[in-house]
Amino acid sequence: SALRARPCCANDAGACERRAPATDGLRIRSVRQGDEEVLAALEAMVEPTPWTVGDFADVLRNGWFCDVFELDDGSIGAWAVVMPVLDEAELLTIGVRPDLQGRGLGRAMLDRMTDAMRTRKCTRCHLEVRESNERAIRLYETSGFVRVGLRKNYYRTAEGREHAVLMTLEFGGEAC
Repeated sequence: SALRARPCCANDAGACERRAPATDGLRIRSVRQGDEEVLAALEAMVEPTPWTVGDFADVLRNGWFCDVFELDDGSIGAWAVVMPVLDEAELLTIGVRPDLQGRGLGRAMLDRMTDAMRTRKCTRCHLEVRESNERAIRLYETSGFVRVGLRKNYYRTAEGREHAVLMTLEFGGEAC
């Protein structure tokens, strides 16, 4: 079920690799230089407005934390990016490769990142999610996130615009 492993430091490529205890055939590692193109291509498979290669390069440049689940064949199966902001954090993106969806990897990755935020003493995590993404909203709510607002007409869609549901998870703690 849920993956619980000790958090690792962002941009520490070699030291971070280890087998995920509850997820056969996967290793957890931090994003590293060279992953940007693969991550952008994976994002494009699962997001209507995906992150670009430049966006993922910014993750490395800015020192945000981004972990991936890597399969035995070296391919990436899931990913998430968190941006620390003072004593808080924001989950910027999280995704699972389409052929691996429905196996608990999204929950395992979310657990991984919230554990990392707790370890870094973040007091809360914010995120926004498309109002139509009921599956993701259910994942976040069952992980302790609560709805705190609505950002109207935030996301672009083929039909126009869509609202973003704003959600927060409170951790307590002192500083991120």
